[in-house]
Amino acid sequence: MNILITGSPGIGKTTLIKKILALYARRAVGFYTEEIREAGRRKGFKVNVIGDAGNLKEGVLALDDFLSPIKVGRYGVNIEEFERIGVSSLEEVFDDNCLIVIDEIGKMELYSSKFKRVVKNALDSPNLVLATIGRIKNGFVEEIKVRRDVIILELTYKNRDEMSGKIIEMLERGI
Repeated sequence: MNILITGSPGIGKTTLIKKILALYARRAVGFYTEEIREAGRRKGFKVNVIGDAGNLKEGVLALDDFLSPIKVGRYGVNIEEFERIGVSSLEEVFDDNCLIVIDEIGKMELYSSKFKRVVKNALDSPNLVLATIGRIKNGFVEEIKVRRDVIILELTYKNRDEMSGKIIEMLERGI
């Protein structure tokens, strides 16, 4: 089984992932994304590698001043760096006994066909997958959400304090 966390932008999905990683006792690999802030203003997003996958630990996913043919809102998306760092952190782990973390399956990331392939491979693997997924209208996202091996958890202001404990319990039980 695989756990997908969804919720409104800014609700704390990445914060929840980081909290779970701090509490989870077994090996985890993958990546999470974080805001890049400058003078109190969001400039973009970076991707951070989890675990021992790859030599590079972080890179730029998108910046408001990055020249790219791919734009999401005001951000230019750096697909090459995302694939080199984020996607590569997932490419060789499917035979390992570990938790695969993907934060996030969202608009920016979906411009990468390599990413979509790796997400499908992760979900099809015997490993547990913990991912965040955007509330977007997209055929790939909808295809993932209707899989029989997926549990979707909605993160809200009311449940976010207890959600980490619930997910850790699910992971420890193998869901």
